Amino acid sequence: MPPAEELAVFLADLAGLVEGAAVGDAAADCRRFAVLTRALQPAGMKATGARPFSLPVCRCWAPSLQAAREQPALAAMAHALQLFGPYLDWVQNPNYRREPPTARFLDDYGYAVIAGPSAGPPALLSHPSLALGVLLLAPHTHYPRHRHPATELYLPLTAAQWWRGDGPWRDEAPGAVIRHAGDVPHATRSGDDALLALYLWTGDLATHARIEAAA
Repeated sequence: MPPAEELAVFLADLAGLVEGAAVGDAAADCRRFAVLTRALQPAGMKATGARPFSLPVCRCWAPSLQAAREQPALAAMAHALQLFGPYLDWVQNPNYRREPPTARFLDDYGYAVIAGPSAGPPALLSHPSLALGVLLLAPHTHYPRHRHPATELYLPLTAAQWWRGDGPWRDEAPGAVIRHAGDVPHATRSGDDALLALYLWTGDLATHARIEAAA
């Protein structure tokens, strides 16, 4: 089993970063996600039965973590991810598996769930109203404009560009907190380096995102 102490540090740091971003229109959602994150109990971890790093994009896991560890505010979280990363179950949105947006997309994209509902993908921690995990995109990957009913926060651990609503593209630094309200279209694209980002969802956790059109 992954180390509960490191997972507890990771969750506390994540909640602090999210709560610290509680300003403007995103304030209420940031506070809500911080409360949900703090409610997670590492002592309740369960094995996912995962085959470690099972997707092609996992080739980018180690270099992305190394880049994140060079950011002082993210170093402890990146260290924790390194320790419990081998226990994560890597999956892909079934909508994208049926209709990939590009020929290479499935080789360059994947996500793993740290906490989520028991009916969803295998997770280390169970929570009925929060989904928390990691998104990984290989370098030079465009994750096209998509939407979902869940409210979402992203916290990138490496730099990338992000699109929301009518745009434009924005450069977001590691440690930023990016909010997407339910059903607001959004997109992201990595540059020369892979994108590793934490995501948090609440609301409708059962409905997968659907791609609309490239932004």
